[in-house]
Amino acid sequence: MELRQPTAADIPALAHLMTELGYPTSPDEMATRMDAIRDRTDYGTFLADEDGVIAGVIGVTVAPALYRSDLNGAIVTLVVSSKFRGRGIAPLLVSRGEEWLREKGAMRATVQPNIRREDAHRLYARLGYEHSGLRFSKTLTP
Repeated sequence: MELRQPTAADIPALAHLMTELGYPTSPDEMATRMDAIRDRTDYGTFLADEDGVIAGVIGVTVAPALYRSDLNGAIVTLVVSSKFRGRGIAPLLVSRGEEWLREKGAMRATVQPNIRREDAHRLYARLGYEHSGLRFSKTLTP
């Protein structure tokens, strides 16, 4: 299993992973998203590549916050293809994401998994994440 950054050739596989996660995404939409984050120094994306097949992806970001003196790190996306689940890929991706966050100066990592994804809740608890809050979201219209 190789953990690496994505290339343009990975766009269709990434679109498929987002769709599998419950966010229908076309390759064109994925290409636009990747263009938006590709050169950002505050966003990291890493793939789990199993002999040329993309098994999973993690997206992490760092940002300053008014409530902390250090940078806050966040896992904003984590998905492992259903074909590869149960093989320890998610912990590998989280570890790589945390490593990147540390390199960027973050002293803390947060994640806000969907309330219905109880398997994700168990994963993060096993990896040392503590339940520490509640998330509210709102779609902002122009």
